[in-house]
Amino acid sequence: MLNPQACAIKKCWFQAAISLFMTRVIMSTLPGNIPNHCHSKIRHLAAYWLSIHPASGLPGRQHFEPLDVPSLLPHLFLVDVDQAGPAFTFRLMGTSLSTVYGGDHRGQPFEKAYEAGKKAPPYLDACKMLIDKQPRWRKAPASFRRDQEYLMMERVMFPLAKNGVTVNMLLGLVLAHLNDGQIR
Repeated sequence: MLNPQACAIKKCWFQAAISLFMTRVIMSTLPGNIPNHCHSKIRHLAAYWLSIHPASGLPGRQHFEPLDVPSLLPHLFLVDVDQAGPAFTFRLMGTSLSTVYGGDHRGQPFEKAYEAGKKAPPYLDACKMLIDKQPRWRKAPASFRRDQEYLMMERVMFPLAKNGVTVNMLLGLVLAHLNDGQIR
């Protein structure tokens, strides 16, 4: 018979194992590196991206219907991808993003929105997505020019492929966590 202390230790180990298992099960429901604790708007877009995912290959722009996610529109962006460069160009930028980024960057190179240019985490994540075709999530201090009023930025990007294989567009969402606790 085990003493009370040994039982408490076993119980603790068992609970930790169950917690780890459940965390992995829950985390595995979201694609790429998107954690379960991300903002609900990011989870919503992740669920939508999974719902439009064809049986094989990646979803493309032809599968994405913006009116299916109306509450996310102010925070969304679409980026055209030229694999040869690679080069990324903003195609669409939600109204909230135009405010957060200090202007409308449609038609502009993706890296121009960031002080670090091609060394900025969003640009590097976009390059990685061309290879592994997995969504990328990040929450960090703002890495663009107008970051004074923002405590943190939370961003997710999803690959889109017209032919199901070659990434030719990125679908993204950015949330600016303001110093007063609000989201823009």
